[in-house]
Amino acid sequence: MMRRVTTTAGSLAAAGALVLGMAPSASAAHGDLFNSTWRVTNPSGCVAVPLESNSFHVYNQTNEYALAYQNNNCTGPVIDVIPPGGQAPGGAIAVLGRAAWIN
Repeated sequence: MMRRVTTTAGSLAAAGALVLGMAPSASAAHGDLFNSTWRVTNPSGCVAVPLESNSFHVYNQTNEYALAYQNNNCTGPVIDVIPPGGQAPGGAIAVLGRAAWIN
């Protein structure tokens, strides 16, 4: 009887570990990062942002903060922080902005 309980408990533990190991990682923001000419759904990492009318507009309808960088490879200074569900103050980031990083 004790062996059966031990075997059952071991099988349940192994099944639980298998299910937890298959859980998807939460590596991308949920929602959209966009302006009027492009859209990225569930963005993750560095997103190059094309200029729009000589301005750098980014709307962040995700659940994460987006950091706006001066260079298109997410290097140089952070020039703005775009909150989740919002936009940069005034609707545009500095004209020099070229990329956004989002987790």
